[in-house]
Amino acid sequence: MTSKTSKQASGRVARALEIYRSIAACNAYIARGNDVHALTAVLMLPCYQAEFGSLALELTHVEEYELRSVLRRIRNSELALQERASAAIACESSVAADGAG
Repeated sequence: MTSKTSKQASGRVARALEIYRSIAACNAYIARGNDVHALTAVLMLPCYQAEFGSLALELTHVEEYELRSVLRRIRNSELALQERASAAIACESSVAADGAG
């Protein structure tokens, strides 16, 4: 792979990650409520999804592997944060229940 081709490949993966983050942000705004940001997110989400799908079709197998690998790490980090948050909430609830009893 030449340097130019490598830069293009890395650029496609970077762009896919950027779009993925935009999709995640839209989903977060939609989940939070019905303000102007949620409305904008509802309108933009299909555009981001279509762009991601089109870009995904252009990726080589190596780029797909790279993208999946990064997305897997992001997902694992998110799951770890959720587990820690759940554990903290459970701990707080336990302390509150002990204090009330």
